[in-house]
Amino acid sequence: MGLCECDKDILKIQLDSETADISTPASGNFKYNLKFPVKRNNYKKIVLYVDYWTVQIGGLTDLNYVLNANNISELNSYNSYTKGNNSILATLTTNGDGVSRTTDFAITYQAPQTPIIINGIPNELDISITDLAKSGIDFSSSDNNWILCLRLECFY
Repeated sequence: MGLCECDKDILKIQLDSETADISTPASGNFKYNLKFPVKRNNYKKIVLYVDYWTVQIGGLTDLNYVLNANNISELNSYNSYTKGNNSILATLTTNGDGVSRTTDFAITYQAPQTPIIINGIPNELDISITDLAKSGIDFSSSDNNWILCLRLECFY
């Protein structure tokens, strides 16, 4: 598998809460070592897209979910949550908690056309999932998990 003969490379990142290299699920922290088979080092522009983020919240009472990429920030941005550059990839708000439901409850974020300009391809992705008060959300129960699909379009 090599790089294409076009003006950009497309790198896909598929992550989930069950396969992190290092994790503390009770506080919503997950780290992944990204091992791309082939990538260049001289990209002029890198655009990140969140193709989808699905959260299974069968036993959670939180109404807001914030997907933070702690080691990535959007260029030329400001976020009142972080008081600096934007490092939030997505937010989800539910209209009810999952505790009182008798069936599974999942929420999904999709933004495959919303660009997030970043300055480099990380070797590690440090994800935390918090509420709006910046408290980590507990994913230690088998009822609660998530799947995230990211896409990097890397121009040269």
